[in-house]
Amino acid sequence: MKTVTTLIFLCLITLSTTTQAFSLRFGSTLINEGKPATLLLLHLGEPLNKSISDVCVSHNRQGECRQWTTSEIWFYRHNELNYTIHIYNGIIQKIEWSRF
Repeated sequence: MKTVTTLIFLCLITLSTTTQAFSLRFGSTLINEGKPATLLLLHLGEPLNKSISDVCVSHNRQGECRQWTTSEIWFYRHNELNYTIHIYNGIIQKIEWSRF
């Protein structure tokens, strides 16, 4: 029983520190996965930090890349939360937040 309680406690701590947000709301505008990243620029401005890299999204049978895309990770601080937003080809793919 003690092991199960400890495991549940650790899971709750993990969930409380980094969580999927799925969306941000600014007035009547909902920013969520699948929306263009330009909405972030309109409502939050430029990110505090940004990383950009090219990633392979499709390989052939020999392991060579057939298709590349641009991957960006934008970092924001809003309403005392830290947001990490993953963007591929200008489209929001994932929104994560943490308190720390």
